[in-house]
Amino acid sequence: MSRAPAFRRALLAALFALPAAAQEAPLRSLVGADMVALGAHPAVRVLLRNAARGRQQQVYEGLRLPGPPVALVAEHWLVGWGREGRRGLFIAFDTVQEQLVLFLLVDGQPVYLSPRSSHWPPELAVPFGEFSEGLRPE
Repeated sequence: MSRAPAFRRALLAALFALPAAAQEAPLRSLVGADMVALGAHPAVRVLLRNAARGRQQQVYEGLRLPGPPVALVAEHWLVGWGREGRRGLFIAFDTVQEQLVLFLLVDGQPVYLSPRSSHWPPELAVPFGEFSEGLRPE
């Protein structure tokens, strides 16, 4: 009698028993990646979709704008940004509190998407300064 079917059943059961978090890439592995990878991560994706509210297309296009790779700021913020002409996107994700900061630049005009309050974490001042360098209000 072959043990192959029993082994397959046990293997399949073990694979399906793995928690979802174990199957997704660790957030810190995104350091050095592009914004598309950050936005596609399961921990970020739902928050991003909710924050984009009505501007999903602009946000998803913004994820592909040229900019530096995702960086780790203050040991817990994953930060990425891209700009091209008068368009831009700044995204930061707090890996501890799972908070998203999202700023969109459309035709040179700022669109604050998240957080909905006016309070931004002070740790993001330097990378946001790099993103906004050269921008002037019109």
